[in-house]
Amino acid sequence: MASSVSFTSPPTATGAADVTDWSPKADVAKPGGWAFGLSVLFLALYFVRPQDWIPGMIGVNVIRPLVLVWFGALLSLGPSTPVKGLLRTPQDWAIGLFAAYVVWNAPPGVGAGSEVFSLVAFYMLTVQTLGSWRAVLGYLKAWNIFLLIVAAFGVLQTLGMDITGGTDKTLAFVGRLSLGTWLANNPNALGHTIAPAIPLSYLLFFWRGSAFGRFFLFPACFTLVVWCAWETQSKGSFLVGAGLTILLFVVGRPKWIQMLVLAVTLLVGVGGLQFMPRMEQMGNLRADDGVLGRLMAWEMAKTTMEYNPTGVGWKQFIALIDWKEGNKMFYDIPKATHSSYVQVGADLGKYGMFLWLLPLWAAIRATLSFKGQSDDEERCRRAALLLVVAYLSSGWMINRQYHTEYFLIIGVAAAIQRLVVARSLALPGTVKAENGEEEQVVEHTEAWLAKPLTAEGELPVAPPKKKMWNRLTWFDLTMGAAMAWLAIEIWQYILKNL
Repeated sequence: MASSVSFTSPPTATGAADVTDWSPKADVAKPGGWAFGLSVLFLALYFVRPQDWIPGMIGVNVIRPLVLVWFGALLSLGPSTPVKGLLRTPQDWAIGLFAAYVVWNAPPGVGAGSEVFSLVAFYMLTVQTLGSWRAVLGYLKAWNIFLLIVAAFGVLQTLGMDITGGTDKTLAFVGRLSLGTWLANNPNALGHTIAPAIPLSYLLFFWRGSAFGRFFLFPACFTLVVWCAWETQSKGSFLVGAGLTILLFVVGRPKWIQMLVLAVTLLVGVGGLQFMPRMEQMGNLRADDGVLGRLMAWEMAKTTMEYNPTGVGWKQFIALIDWKEGNKMFYDIPKATHSSYVQVGADLGKYGMFLWLLPLWAAIRATLSFKGQSDDEERCRRAALLLVVAYLSSGWMINRQYHTEYFLIIGVAAAIQRLVVARSLALPGTVKAENGEEEQVVEHTEAWLAKPLTAEGELPVAPPKKKMWNRLTWFDLTMGAAMAWLAIEIWQYILKNL
């Protein structure tokens, strides 16, 4: 077999779907174009947020013109995704159902329609742009880099270089590190934002990586993130970061490794967390005024959800609590729920929580329903799953239920879904080796759009070896409902037992 081959597309019959070359060589050759560059720029504006701290950019709406240019790029160049169309994957339908419910359920005059449309547009643009494994991997690497930049801002601030103007916010939180950006303007938000960067850096740089990645890049990333997280003193982010790191060594590993990791975690990890800042308070959370205030907000949200099965509307719930400070009583003090689940339950009700969790389940299933055929594919799969789990875990401690991040994470999973579906249906083709001999191989076409070739002498469509999951099923709806039920049960359990 020759070491170098050229891939040729099979002939198409009249009326058959256009064939897209999804051979390994073609995938490597597709950088994603400038639409991909715009998607990365959008990611930078979301996480790094120069529009919040660079003079001259503060307050300027830079997102809208970027999205318009991004949309124009896709119109002129065409979508990169191998599966053309909008509602073609379970994630597409799940996001569509959630958006439709939000708009239908919103009170008059709230203006939820335009806001939800923008968020869904971010999702669709991401899906249509990430059309190759190389693009997905590059996007995930950019995601990790921007998290590391945010962590670097925090570390530099502790060294006296306040790039984002976050010193005043840090002082307001009694020395707990915060940045001067909308996304990380409090210590808990900053800690949870950077928590996924350690396991992401491990997957992207250490796992089956080069010596440079293993012995320089990953240790540097690890040190940077731990330093920043330590200064936030965020108990929740410590727990999420530790859980995500353990997940790396459990999912997909042999049983004996899983048992060893869990044993070490129970013996060493749990005790080690006690040495983290403020973790000694975990033994008596009821004595923490911040936790007590959250529980009061959770109780009010629970009552609201029980009396309003469809909730009070998109972003409408505000917990008003009564608080005693010494001998003085304060009434109707606004208190954040500090939980995406609780906020969604009060805003959108039980049905809304189900529809909010359904896209996340679809993202989980997309990353669990296949195994990567190369190291880079496996990196993409594991990193996407890690982001979903990080979002679900942090959702118990911070309010990011309607953030752009939710739609981008599901968008990455949906892009992976389309790549796997495109590979699951194939047309036979030929490769011509350097010696001139031809050998039949499988070339990939646009998912299920391929039609049987009927012209004389043409090869028939090769049926997929395994039917690929690519629509919402009763199983998916059941799993989404189960996740919503479990979230409500955990919510009630915490209220009763904490």
